[in-house]
Amino acid sequence: MAQEPGRKPAGEPPAGRVVRVGAGAEGIAVDPSSGVAAIATDAGLALVDAATGEPREVVELPAPARHVSFSGTRFLVPLEEANQLAEVSPDGELRLTDTGAHPHDAAADADGRIFVGDEFAASLSVLEDGRLTRTVKVAEQPGGVVVTGDVVAVVSVRANVVETYDRRTLERLSTQNVGYGPSHVVADAQGRLYVADTRGGGISVFSTRPRLRFEQRIDTGGQPYGIAVDGDRLWATLSDRNQLLQIEGGRVVKTFPTPATPYSVAVHRGAVLVTGRDDGVLQIVSP
Repeated sequence: MAQEPGRKPAGEPPAGRVVRVGAGAEGIAVDPSSGVAAIATDAGLALVDAATGEPREVVELPAPARHVSFSGTRFLVPLEEANQLAEVSPDGELRLTDTGAHPHDAAADADGRIFVGDEFAASLSVLEDGRLTRTVKVAEQPGGVVVTGDVVAVVSVRANVVETYDRRTLERLSTQNVGYGPSHVVADAQGRLYVADTRGGGISVFSTRPRLRFEQRIDTGGQPYGIAVDGDRLWATLSDRNQLLQIEGGRVVKTFPTPATPYSVAVHRGAVLVTGRDDGVLQIVSP
């Protein structure tokens, strides 16, 4: 099974500002140009002002959404129960495209191709202009997908590996073990991968240039789930401790209390946005 976040009842008051955005708030991504944040909720995709949390619109979806990413022009929202990817513009325009079984995460490359990890099909679906154009087999139960340069990285949560593929040919380049229970992956500007090892209680760091190579392990002291990069800083949520971690230089330098069950994290103009699923809230922290 995919690695699910831990749970802890609410305790210390959250840092920063907390606003309600809708029951079941989970995945989050931000469009840096418009300042719109998109949050997966039970009612659909909530579009809010990233600076204030002020609601703008809720885009209804044909199935529940969990994870959200941003492609440069649209939010990418896999719909696991519908076997579709929803593409939603910052002003609420919706496009649906069929994928493989149980799409879990998605990322786009510089050419506009979208790569979707099909969790129950052990495959990567490639979408172009609203069409499914190719399907590639990957390790069992892909749970996280990211594109960095000419590399597509896929974390497979049952196989406990990260694989890299050439984004043009989709030839498999390399495979590395990634821990005891990986979930999500992000990449920085240097092509470095950060993989949340939720069950293992740490973050595994890999370089991809010129090849996939393990660099270090960051001990988080809890179960990391949401993860985001902001320049030289890494942010991670500990869902079992209701904490947000600020990580610099490969170590935790500061922690912030969060709402109960912080699922996902995003950054926007120096602010850090965290979703609290149990209370249906958005936390906005300005470190």
